[in-house]
Amino acid sequence: MTPRQLHALRLRQIEQLQHSELMTGIIASVTANFSMMKPEPPFSAESFMIHKLPTSQQDEQNPEDEMDGDKLLRILGGLPAGAAIQVDCERLGPRLSSRR
Repeated sequence: MTPRQLHALRLRQIEQLQHSELMTGIIASVTANFSMMKPEPPFSAESFMIHKLPTSQQDEQNPEDEMDGDKLLRILGGLPAGAAIQVDCERLGPRLSSRR
């Protein structure tokens, strides 16, 4: 596979992820916006997306500071296995030990 084909495949994968995240975000935002405790301002579907949809260059202030899906996956990939479970156990403390 050439680098050009690999790049095209990666772009296609990101588009598929964006589509599925957008569909999930629409459901989540409608559920949140019509709940008993309405958020102010209302959520948009993009509020629930990891891989944000492309925006115009005018709206984008500083793209390096913005967290996108690839950065998040790189950060999570760098964590040791079971790190999330260890953090939750430390946070829950006595409540977790009483369930065992």
